Amino acid sequence: MTLPLKHSVAVLIRNGDRLLAIRRPNDDDELPGIWGLPAGSCRGAETVEDVIRRIGRTKLGVVLQPLRKVTFGAQDRLSYRLEMELWEATMGGTPTYPEWQWAKYQILGHGAAKGSLCCSLALETKGRVG
Repeated sequence: MTLPLKHSVAVLIRNGDRLLAIRRPNDDDELPGIWGLPAGSCRGAETVEDVIRRIGRTKLGVVLQPLRKVTFGAQDRLSYRLEMELWEATMGGTPTYPEWQWAKYQILGHGAAKGSLCCSLALETKGRVG
């Protein structure tokens, strides 16, 4: 059986040796309470750049400017196949997201261990970005 495809984009926003991490809500369907990267799924005819700008506007309350695609990965979930691009972006403004912080890459270790694709992709590319 072929799983439905979900195309998503995770955003890596760096500040020196730290990255912008957000904490998923405790009622999140898949990874409750996990620290990870801002991410969103493509809707309709949206381009990856559109998704990144939407993540900035609607999730973070900032202006995101896509810089470059860093890597790509895929993962089978229970009810769909997740294909995710990791993009580096710059940010204008201060996030209004409820729980965020500038953190070391290590904050993503727990999420990667729990199956977070965005956390795994970011940890794999540490040192190759920038």
